[in-house]
Amino acid sequence: MKFDEKLNISDMVKCAENFKKTIARALKLEARDPKVFLGDENDYSFEYQFARSAVIQVFETTIESAWKIMQRWIKINADSGIAEKPKRELFRIAHNSGLIADPESWWNFYAARNKTSHTYHEEIAEEVYVAAKQFEKHLTDFIKRLEERR
Repeated sequence: MKFDEKLNISDMVKCAENFKKTIARALKLEARDPKVFLGDENDYSFEYQFARSAVIQVFETTIESAWKIMQRWIKINADSGIAEKPKRELFRIAHNSGLIADPESWWNFYAARNKTSHTYHEEIAEEVYVAAKQFEKHLTDFIKRLEERR
């Protein structure tokens, strides 16, 4: 790292662990009670809605933590002017630096994160929930790559 700076990722790792636990609990509930419909096509059981809401909330904080750590790493190691650049550029630089495998997926996850304030719409909530479940493997890979480069 430049200037002997040390990047502390412990809070992000804790956030990621919490995210993984929340996903695991939701998947366990889903296996037992998969999208129980109570009437209308978007009227899910309380348990499903509760688990989905928890995953969405933890997804939002986890992706925020991840991109901020990504930004700090890039600022220290690759591009000191990264703060002024758009997120899409951040993900491209992270990919070129070997931090992430698929910048387009990260952009899509961040776009899903931006929809979290609209999860009162069932379709949007379901879309964000699906993205959050897919995010887990990308997050795990990012942490592994980040630790290899510290």
